[in-house]
Amino acid sequence: MKKILIIILLALMSACSFNYEIKNSDEDIAIIITSDLHYIDPSLSQGETFKSAQELSDGKLSIYIDKLLDAFIKETVKRDPDIVIINGDLTYNGEKLSHEALAKALTEFKKNDIQALVIPGNHDILNAHAYDYSRDDAIYYTDYITVQDFREIYKDFGFTNAKSYDEASLSYLFEAGEDLWLFMLDSNTYEENTNFAPSSVGRIREETLTWMSELLDKKAEDTTVLVFMHHPLLNLGGSSSYVLENDDEFKEIVDKYCLPLVISGHIHAQNVKEEKGDQVTFKNLGISSLAVYDHQYTELVYHPAKTIDVTTHDLDMETYAQNEGITDPFFKDFRKNAYDYFKKYSTTRLVGSYSGEDISEVLSAKLLDLKGTFNCLLFSGEGYKLRTVLESDPDYEEIQKYRESYALSFFRDLSVFANDSTKLHIDIETMIK
Repeated sequence: MKKILIIILLALMSACSFNYEIKNSDEDIAIIITSDLHYIDPSLSQGETFKSAQELSDGKLSIYIDKLLDAFIKETVKRDPDIVIINGDLTYNGEKLSHEALAKALTEFKKNDIQALVIPGNHDILNAHAYDYSRDDAIYYTDYITVQDFREIYKDFGFTNAKSYDEASLSYLFEAGEDLWLFMLDSNTYEENTNFAPSSVGRIREETLTWMSELLDKKAEDTTVLVFMHHPLLNLGGSSSYVLENDDEFKEIVDKYCLPLVISGHIHAQNVKEEKGDQVTFKNLGISSLAVYDHQYTELVYHPAKTIDVTTHDLDMETYAQNEGITDPFFKDFRKNAYDYFKKYSTTRLVGSYSGEDISEVLSAKLLDLKGTFNCLLFSGEGYKLRTVLESDPDYEEIQKYRESYALSFFRDLSVFANDSTKLHIDIETMIK
């Protein structure tokens, strides 16, 4: 009997434990990346209160985030990557229940020998806006988490298997391969949160920069280093308020150590830009939010030849719904319904922005609708299509008249979101001078 119990115990321990095996330098390394889940535990989000809050928000399909997450996990397990990364804003507003439920869901990767890595975003820690929306009479407070809570809840998703971690933040270094390092950086300023709002400012702490530089001084010359952090290093979203506050200081490290690629989240849109330094031309790839159209995730494959291929994949929610027996009509034509939802609710905050004494109600409504169309393209990484959409619009000449006022954002978007960021091929050696 004792022998049987020991065998069962060992089997359970084996099922629950997973130690990542560092890949050889002659192996491809596949990494699936998503960001800005804004996951909220269903027990906190059932009811009309939450649905109404979403319709006055920014277009996130948070009413179905539990199903989007489950579909993502199931699809990713089938793809069988080496690593899965969630690049910040794991939860809706840092609810402890949401963090705990998400961590439990991520154990599915561990069961399938896939290493999941997470970093926090500006919504995740010490957030006084952690609310319970489950009752229709009012919104109630629920517990949020501390820095220590984050490290404990997600200990198996980066911290336990880290090569090194920064004592001044939740940053750590993960050794993915013999010649591939992943710096998972905490760029948040949650210590500046107030009861009115969490701080959205991005900044890498001085102690973290020192820790990072000391490690980079010791790395082998042929080691490729990729950086993951929540806030963008370059202006990927058209507003400097999204960009890392001490960007110039961080760019010095990027240039000094020839770091070819920084991968960020935060703005919810997929975009890519590059900047030339003295030593390296580096790229900043912004990963779109899984919670917004077109509900995609990014696959990055690092090749031994020092090249990287990046491809986005749309979640197949129709097949997922069929397999799970979901009868909600929204899922019968998910892509169209998700498109319509985001087109409408991503512009909710802009209602009235295109109106004035000198503009007709018809054109005002047209501009709002056009902005929704733009959002569906630029958030999914297809910003290169914006110019064609705008210039082929029958009212283009009329829109041109308001270029410096009501239509300004359209023409700004043309320059900010000019690239196809759904697929990239990066030759690292050609980026280094």
